[in-house]
Amino acid sequence: MVGGWIEKVKKAAGSVWALWMLGVVSFLESAILPLPVDAFALPVMFANKKRLWQAAIIASVASILGGCVGYFIGHALTDTLGVWIIETYGLQEQFDALKADLGANAAWVLFLTTLTPIPYKLAAIASGVIGYSFLSFFIISAVGRSLRFFVIAGAIHIFGDQVSGFMERHAKAVGIVIIIGTILGFGAIYFL
Repeated sequence: MVGGWIEKVKKAAGSVWALWMLGVVSFLESAILPLPVDAFALPVMFANKKRLWQAAIIASVASILGGCVGYFIGHALTDTLGVWIIETYGLQEQFDALKADLGANAAWVLFLTTLTPIPYKLAAIASGVIGYSFLSFFIISAVGRSLRFFVIAGAIHIFGDQVSGFMERHAKAVGIVIIIGTILGFGAIYFL
């Protein structure tokens, strides 16, 4: 059963549409939705090593553009769409803390959010709210988000065959770890 599921995921991730969907997911994750972009990027990158670097470029560009939309939401639409996003996901406390951190150490905090599971969309919106320089925001976002996806692509390029073999041999355990990690990640966002 698990083997058949893995083959279906591989086939879908290797399709031409997978790169388009990776771009859409990367954009939406950076702008407004709590989508786990890595959970989508990894299978797409594993599925076709010939398109590995293309996938990294698409994910990076789409994520940077999504961050720019998030910045615009914070800068111009805070009282409407910005409030809706933050309240819908129950992230007001985290948003306030991130906004305060950005005020003190904006460049470093923003760079950290581009690389880690800390919601980048919150940092993008908060950067717009506090009036952080858009040029600085764009440069930091471009460097950080590109670094994130290209490091993943590089790791897959170097270690992909070993990791892929391990994942196939232990598919059930890997699936459980991914599900638990996703739940813990959203829990950490909510409780921290």
